Amino acid sequence: MVENGTKILDVGAGQCQYKKHFSHAQYVSQDLCIGDKNWDYSCIDINSEIYDIPVKSESFDYLLCTQVLEHLKYPEQAFKEFNRILRGGGKLFLSVPFTWAEHQKPHDYFRYTQFSLKMLAEEHGFYVESMEKDGGMFMTTYNLFFEQLPYLFYSRGFVNTARAFKIFLYPIMFVIGFMAYFLDKLDKNKDLTTQYECIFVKK
Repeated sequence: MVENGTKILDVGAGQCQYKKHFSHAQYVSQDLCIGDKNWDYSCIDINSEIYDIPVKSESFDYLLCTQVLEHLKYPEQAFKEFNRILRGGGKLFLSVPFTWAEHQKPHDYFRYTQFSLKMLAEEHGFYVESMEKDGGMFMTTYNLFFEQLPYLFYSRGFVNTARAFKIFLYPIMFVIGFMAYFLDKLDKNKDLTTQYECIFVKK
């Protein structure tokens, strides 16, 4: 989807976990480097606010913004900046949680519906190419249960206990997850979803 040699900016890149997928492109990372104190931000190319990224207008063919929007106090300003630095016809790949626990506290401000995402995009010079829901009520419930139970131990500093608990639960959760996957097909609307995965195109 991202052509050879094209320029992509990973906005709010964190530890640059997606960099390996863009070795054929000109990958650049940006982050304010305050989200998680345990992360290694040494891979970040541009340390800046997302609202004022020090690059020329229309510098990039693609933008990647994964699990970032919920951490922004001013999402409208972020979309204005996305429009500024993206070339005409360029694409913004964006994912954002809908049903998830508070994280990277205190920098967790919003949850978004499909309608708010569409509004943000269209009001700032983008149109929606696609918007997918990642799971329905059964998979969302499964993900919350499986991921958040060990967090009860993680949050109290019992890291090894949390890992052991997750290993102990794995056979049970595998079966439940298998059932949830097929039951999820009954949920056509997926109004309770884990996250949205969007592709917005600059007009």
